[in-house]
Amino acid sequence: MNAAEFHSLVVREFPDLAQDFDEWGDELHHLQMMEFLIFTQGAIAARSFETVEKCFAIATAALNTGDKSLRNAIYVSFLEGLDFRSEAGKHAATLMPSDLQKGRHDILDYDQKLLGRKWPTDDRE
Repeated sequence: MNAAEFHSLVVREFPDLAQDFDEWGDELHHLQMMEFLIFTQGAIAARSFETVEKCFAIATAALNTGDKSLRNAIYVSFLEGLDFRSEAGKHAATLMPSDLQKGRHDILDYDQKLLGRKWPTDDRE
């Protein structure tokens, strides 16, 4: 999967994101991924866990089948920013597929090693 295919998949599932994704274009897929993160965080805050599960399924597909550039965007602009510190977030974290959980842990471990401290959204004990 490349950025254009990810774009199509997200917009097919969540048409409300079309304008936000189109604003950035497929060459700015990190910014599209930030829009996807904001949308996912909004669904978490609204306790719309069916939507959260759909977001996680799309992110998992991108992580598992994406090209190098798309996988990088998933790690840096999605997984790194997911915030599960709220009660709704704690529940959302339990809905994450194992591949996505591993990816999130991998990027947070990398951040901690690089920075010498935990990333702000790292809720792990």
